[in-house]
Amino acid sequence: MKKILKYSGLLLIALTLTECDLNVIPQDALTGEQITTTSDGLSSLVNGLYAIFKESSGNNCYLRQYYQMSDFASDDIVCAYKTEDDLINSFRYKDRSAEKSNINSFWEMSYKIIYGANVAISMADLKGDDAITNQLKGESYFLRAFATHNLVRFFAKPYSNANKLQPGVIIRESKSDNMPKARATLEDTYKYIISSLKTAESVMSEEMPSERNNDNHRFASIYSVWSMLSRVYLYKGDLDSCILYSDKLIGSGMFELETAENFPGYFASAKSGSESIWLIPFNLIDDQLNGSVASMIFNGNNCWAEEGASTSILEDMGIGTGMEDIDQRWKYIVTDAGVIKNGVNMFYISKFSGQDGSPTLSSPVMFRLAEIYLNRAEAYARKSDVPNAVADLNTLLENRLIVPEGEIIDDYLYDDASITTGEIVDIVLKERRIELAFEGHRIFDLLRSGKNVVRNYWGFHLDTYNGVPSGSEPGLAEPGVLFQFNNPELIYPIPSSEISTNKLCLPNL
Repeated sequence: MKKILKYSGLLLIALTLTECDLNVIPQDALTGEQITTTSDGLSSLVNGLYAIFKESSGNNCYLRQYYQMSDFASDDIVCAYKTEDDLINSFRYKDRSAEKSNINSFWEMSYKIIYGANVAISMADLKGDDAITNQLKGESYFLRAFATHNLVRFFAKPYSNANKLQPGVIIRESKSDNMPKARATLEDTYKYIISSLKTAESVMSEEMPSERNNDNHRFASIYSVWSMLSRVYLYKGDLDSCILYSDKLIGSGMFELETAENFPGYFASAKSGSESIWLIPFNLIDDQLNGSVASMIFNGNNCWAEEGASTSILEDMGIGTGMEDIDQRWKYIVTDAGVIKNGVNMFYISKFSGQDGSPTLSSPVMFRLAEIYLNRAEAYARKSDVPNAVADLNTLLENRLIVPEGEIIDDYLYDDASITTGEIVDIVLKERRIELAFEGHRIFDLLRSGKNVVRNYWGFHLDTYNGVPSGSEPGLAEPGVLFQFNNPELIYPIPSSEISTNKLCLPNL
């Protein structure tokens, strides 16, 4: 915690950002001149950007909002308690409003990272062209792109040729770019993100300077940049570029998929995991206990245990079949809890639990090798290249399944000869759902693919649910079950903190 406070304090030095209220300079902080001339000033400033991801004020933490605003909005997690916490508006789209604290907090922390990155880039430009300065500059461009892409995913429509001239988010291009400003188009927002990543790629090298020891994947590397380009190009629909950067990352040989035997322990030890590319490292001192990501979805000490895996995803995973034993991804679903809460059968989730033995501690993984395989598989699928898409899916499955004695793995893999071009995209999306479950992907995968959100199970995502199911399932006509993919209620409102101070920023309709 002391390190977080130190880095956050250093970050405040150079920022005079009206919208983020970052104009307070600690008296014991380095001056702007000292940051540009001392050996550790710039690195401390950049380290402060990473610290923002896990800064916590009450329930307002970037990572907590990131996962709840994405996963709770999807069909992967069910809500079994109508809490007064603003997280409920992620489930209940009609209850979202610009004044909600979680929405405002996430927006403000995101721009805090973006502004801080712009300050660091300016500082790096003044320092020179040595390896460590270029690495720090690249990290800053990466973090700026990462924060911007998350904003545009939450607060704008998915990118498409039909939508590209629709509003994206506000682009901040330099440390002095802090005046009221209109939202850029989706097209320009994605250009900004990609340009930032390409600049990062141009100044970073595959061998990180020794000053940025990265044994636990805490700093963004050029591999993080390639991973994000793989993701962003997939979202943009630039399939060839997605494949190109997926190839670069996979072909680097720097990462390996966790084996099926090791995968059940991966997330509790992600800092040393072979497929971790970039994560936010937590230590015991950082454990946020009942404010952690795990606290809402797991049942243990300091956990609220109010949410769990939906019957929808469990059916895709093969609940009630032999896949519960064969597919090692089931190890992150607690199937023997026997808890019914307000009429909802609870299947708790342990992906964010278990580090150092704590039920509320993990180091959330932002990019891992499995996603890159799935990005490439989807790009191939959308190009109607069934054999290559299936090859990537099978590579993943070979590292997730342990088949019964006497059986062979091939019996559980896909056969490209039996899959049509009309089927392969949906197959890839199903595998993405299972592999990346609860990691903040599902709702965006549905919307960018033009898939409706269907939550045909009991829970407090339903407008009129009172805790007592009145049948086996609600039915598609029940309010809160079915939402068309282009329903504007699926996009979060632009926060009131921005609208009230920036009259040029248009709200979402």
